[in-house]
Parts: sequence; C-alpha cells; structure tokens
Amino acid sequence: MTKRKATNLDRINSLIETYAAMDAEAHELIDGFVETVLRPRCPGIPTGVLRQCEIEGRAGRTLNIPEALRILRQAKD
Repeated sequence: MTKRKATNLDRINSLIETYAAMDAEAHELIDGFVETVLRPRCPGIPTGVLRQCEIEGRAGRTLNIPEALRILRQAKD
C-alpha cells in the first residue's frame, strides 16, 4: 500500500498545529521569565507592561504565523 502524498491543505493544517504548539510554549516561557525574573525587580508594575517594555518592545513585532496559515486555509474553503 502506498502512502498518499500530502496536499497543500494537509501541510497547512500540520504547520498550524506545529506553530501553534511552539507559539504557546514560547509564550509560557516568556510569561515565566516575566514573573520570576522581571517582577521581583519591578514590584508594582503590571505584568503586561513588563512584558511589553522588556520583551515585546525589544524583540519587535512579528507576523503571527499560525493566524496567517489559518487565513490561507480559509481561502481554500
């Protein structure tokens, strides 16, 4: 029995799952860093402000790959 070649839709679905899992794990690590490293240094400053100023402000804005792939998937429907 031969294996079916993955279609573009199969590949998109697989990438969405992979990127979404990686994105969630990255956010978990970032949130942990903010809580354990930054929060003790900056008591009273809201978590979102710490994250925005110290992480997102320095790392720059990036494309949300999972959402972009979802747009591609919807275009195929």
